[in-house]
Amino acid sequence: MLEWQIVGIGTRLNSDDEIGLALVRALTEEAEWAEKCVLWEGADAATVTSSLLEWSRATVLVDAADMRLAPGEYRFFPDRDASVTLKDSSVSTHGLGLPEGLQLARSLGFDQPIYVFAVQPFDLSPRQGMTSEMTALFPALLSALRAACVRVSQG
Repeated sequence: MLEWQIVGIGTRLNSDDEIGLALVRALTEEAEWAEKCVLWEGADAATVTSSLLEWSRATVLVDAADMRLAPGEYRFFPDRDASVTLKDSSVSTHGLGLPEGLQLARSLGFDQPIYVFAVQPFDLSPRQGMTSEMTALFPALLSALRAACVRVSQG
């Protein structure tokens, strides 16, 4: 059986950047998922790298991401399909962000599967609470995340 975990990433201080935390927090309330869930609030590249190396298991990372999609849309993909190029116009609420942490973990020998469940935010303004639009989509996003995690669990 595949050893794996689900990690919610984000912050409650930038509106829809909370979506990763909120989705994984909701999974912790379900017995079949609870033990697999971890929350990384405000995680930076060092946290991502050190945690992945310590766990040495397959991981599903759940986060808000600017993918140039319509707000509220999501994508589920292997980390190797994620861009690891820093863009001058890009600012991460996590300092050096997720792509850099993944790249560093891979360069240090992490060889387990990593998947990203990314949601396009409506708003990342500095304020607590997700937008009403993201809140309305929450049940559908949670269902999509569950389905993605089932695929991972089946190897």
